Amino acid sequence: MRSAFQRLGYISVLCAASVSLVSCSSSSLSQQKHAQFCQRHDYHSSLEVYRDEALLQQANGSNTRVRIDISDQRAQLLVGDKQEVAMDLPCCTGKAGKRTPVGTYPIKKKIAAKRSNIFGSLYKNGRQVHRGDRRKYRGSYDRFVGSSLPYWMRLTDSGIGMHYSAYVHRHPGSNGCVRMPREAVRTIFAKTLVGTPVDIVH
Repeated sequence: MRSAFQRLGYISVLCAASVSLVSCSSSSLSQQKHAQFCQRHDYHSSLEVYRDEALLQQANGSNTRVRIDISDQRAQLLVGDKQEVAMDLPCCTGKAGKRTPVGTYPIKKKIAAKRSNIFGSLYKNGRQVHRGDRRKYRGSYDRFVGSSLPYWMRLTDSGIGMHYSAYVHRHPGSNGCVRMPREAVRTIFAKTLVGTPVDIVH
């Protein structure tokens, strides 16, 4: 009887080890695929989004982190203690004179249908008189319509954040915010929480 229990225990240990090895190998394979994606000759110029659906399913907001690389003009959604790459996407950061600030910032606020308080269109008597930074317009106007910033995630007190834009250039070109493609930023919006850290590196 004792030997039967010993055999049962041995089998249980083997099963647990097998599950662990399968988990590790699948995780390793996932990151190998991402490494291959990064080695592509068009990595820095491509608008393609890398997605690991298995890792994205594990992402629950409390185990995620975002990384913005200004040099690469790419962003990554990281998941788990090992910070494995669940998504790698093109982004567009601040242009000269309006550089996106380097550092680590927790997401301060999330608004799915945000409009800018600064950038947009000014109207007078129903006619558009200015488009862009309202602070630069010296004329009179009677209505301001802020630019749409879908899936807005505020990072700094000065108004820098991440959001969707149709203009994800493959070079720095924003007014300081981090522009992202719609489907990718919608996923990031869904997989992060207020307080999720965002690392901006150069």
